[in-house]
Amino acid sequence: LAESFTPEQARRQAFYPLTFPISCGPGSIAAAITVGVALNDTRLALSLARMGGGVLALLTIGLLLYLAFRYAQQLLKPLGEAGSVIFLRLSAFILLCLGVQIVWDGLSELLKGLLK
Repeated sequence: LAESFTPEQARRQAFYPLTFPISCGPGSIAAAITVGVALNDTRLALSLARMGGGVLALLTIGLLLYLAFRYAQQLLKPLGEAGSVIFLRLSAFILLCLGVQIVWDGLSELLKGLLK
């Protein structure tokens, strides 16, 4: 007979990588759009410098994501199971904070435009 599948077993077998909030989902797309819009400037040299910095940041993030995926097991091993859950919840909270900041910036720009 098959054993019943408990929520605890599902939680242990679920795949939730360290970099999930950064590498996947609508939050990362919204952040990329928000940052991309802020790179534009009327002065060509400044605009090119900002875009170059953006490309450099993308390459750095790509390298960090690769390292995090490659060595995730070794990185989480010292934390243990409880520490891993806490770490993942904290990273999800940081993503929530970033989302709130993006919404706040968008609303403040919208209100500034409406009040002029």
